[in-house]
Amino acid sequence: MRTQFKLILLLLALIYSGFVNSSEYAWTKVKDQNGIQVYTKQYLKNDIKSFKATISINTSIDSILAILMDLKACNKWIHHCKQSTLLLRKSFSEYYHHQVQSFPFLAQNRHFILHSKITYYPKNGNILISMNAITNFCVDNKSLCRNIGNTDHLIRIKHSHGYYLLETLHDNTSRVTWVQHTNPEGDLPIWLINQMIQNLPYKTLLGLRKEVFKAKYQNKRLNINHEGKMIGFIK
Repeated sequence: MRTQFKLILLLLALIYSGFVNSSEYAWTKVKDQNGIQVYTKQYLKNDIKSFKATISINTSIDSILAILMDLKACNKWIHHCKQSTLLLRKSFSEYYHHQVQSFPFLAQNRHFILHSKITYYPKNGNILISMNAITNFCVDNKSLCRNIGNTDHLIRIKHSHGYYLLETLHDNTSRVTWVQHTNPEGDLPIWLINQMIQNLPYKTLLGLRKEVFKAKYQNKRLNINHEGKMIGFIK
């Protein structure tokens, strides 16, 4: 009986390691150009890869956070972003928004609703912005979704999660690390999706570096209260 129990535990451990734990897959650098590094790795047993991209920019993380939160400007720097619409802001550091992504090669455009949370770390001043796609927001909040219009012609992305990590380095230089895994759904070939995964973060971070030096972002300064929490930008 004890032997059978051990065998069951071993079987469960093997199943868990194969289908849940993605740490066995290492990041592989696929692009290093213009100060931007892009890495990919297999995500669990899925052939669609995750990506990680990094860039250092000679500006403050306040300015970088400002552009990341300027949803209406997504088409200025996020590669293939057509539009982004705020649906609900629960606080300065938590909000829901709808985003439409254009797709090449006559493929149908995609859309998804993201739940974003911003965490500020007062000890080192770093900022983490987590982003997770959710599927039931418009079911539970129909009135908030009226302004996104008809989406029947779009393919809904149901599985997407990732984060931006903003770190202060030195001499007003900041590092942005973007990690993301998205299943675009539909019938796109895996090789095409993985090629897009290499280009999307590279072109997006190029756009970010160019756009962030506009005055409306450079003039932004975070307002941190006495508890070490973000409460907005100083006006």
